[in-house]
Amino acid sequence: MKRLILFLSIQCLLLTTLSSISSAAEPSAIRDKSESFKGVNGPSYPLVQDSYFTDDFGNILMTINVLGQANHSGQVIVQEDADLATLITTVGGISPNANPKKIIVIRKYPDPDGTQFYKVNFKKFLKNGDRSSFVVLKPNDTVIIPEDNGISLATISQVISLISGGFNSYYILKQISKY
Repeated sequence: MKRLILFLSIQCLLLTTLSSISSAAEPSAIRDKSESFKGVNGPSYPLVQDSYFTDDFGNILMTINVLGQANHSGQVIVQEDADLATLITTVGGISPNANPKKIIVIRKYPDPDGTQFYKVNFKKFLKNGDRSSFVVLKPNDTVIIPEDNGISLATISQVISLISGGFNSYYILKQISKY
């Protein structure tokens, strides 16, 4: 009977710890699909995504894909002269886990000089307004905002959760062994 109580106590503790870790690791993993975010309303007719297009007011627009550590990643519509700062503002900024030094812009088709990948140091812009590493955005570019691999608040929370789970298991085992 004592072993059964011990087993159930440990199992309950592990499940609680694992669920808290998974919710701390991916707080934005569950998002309502109806919650779409677009910078500028596009036309109500189908459009070719490899080119520029206009809206009902004559604004020249393009589609850009944003992946990674943006607050609202996905496909967004921006004006033709939008730069990286405007794009990041359109997607609600970068998350606290982002690494703004290593943002990557990937072209769907290579530029005339053959370049298809660009690395942008957005931290320079945040620090002193330096746009020298920015590239001109083109239709259907993909912007990847990578995660910072340093120690984050989520990582610290996970470690504390595991340690407290271990102490709780030890305490339960010690209490059961007294009986």
